[in-house]
Amino acid sequence: MAALRPFAKPPQLAVACSGGADSMALTLLADEWARRRGGGVTALTVDHGLRRESAEEARRLGAWLAARGIAHQVLRWRGAKPQANIAAAARAARYGLLLDWCRRRHVGDLLVAHHQEDQAETFLLRLARGSGVDGLAAMAPVAVADGVRLLRPLLGVPRGRLRATLARRRQAWIEDPSNDDPAYARNRMRKLLPLLAAEGLSAPRLAATAARMAAARTALEVATAALFRTGVV
Repeated sequence: MAALRPFAKPPQLAVACSGGADSMALTLLADEWARRRGGGVTALTVDHGLRRESAEEARRLGAWLAARGIAHQVLRWRGAKPQANIAAAARAARYGLLLDWCRRRHVGDLLVAHHQEDQAETFLLRLARGSGVDGLAAMAPVAVADGVRLLRPLLGVPRGRLRATLARRRQAWIEDPSNDDPAYARNRMRKLLPLLAAEGLSAPRLAATAARMAAARTALEVATAALFRTGVV
């Protein structure tokens, strides 16, 4: 979190929390971090309404968080749902709802739980599409969307450590069956990671390569800016 400064004083954070292991771990860790500094977090759960179980899962998650004194809001994706490209539409709706809540509540920082394996999967997905330096830089730890800082503090943390964090705190989580659906490219990449790791392309190595691509992208941006300055009369 220190690398993601500055924060409001005291820090008031929003955390995207689906109830899965990754976002649940981030919510608990962010809450502990903010409380030590006199602040707090609000966990935001988007109910896409795409599964019958989603409303009950959101209620269960709210009860878990209430027991820990963590504020919780459920944001619902209302209206007709598309018949095609549902995953992309759901992602756009999710971020739209999260960012809108933050803007209306004047919360400047939204944390999301992308971790090391997520970064490796993103790198592979973009490699498969033939991306260049910008795409292979994968996800940035800090981005700005509609005036809200989007923060990913866990990009260097393996999934296993997050589950160990929950086990140590005796906190359950919710398993989303769609995470195993081979219809989604990310899930197929996830299943490939153990095979790639056996050949030396482990998640840490792929994530480190993405970080080097991000450094190269920054260097190119700096050089481009310098070139523009020399061209201005």
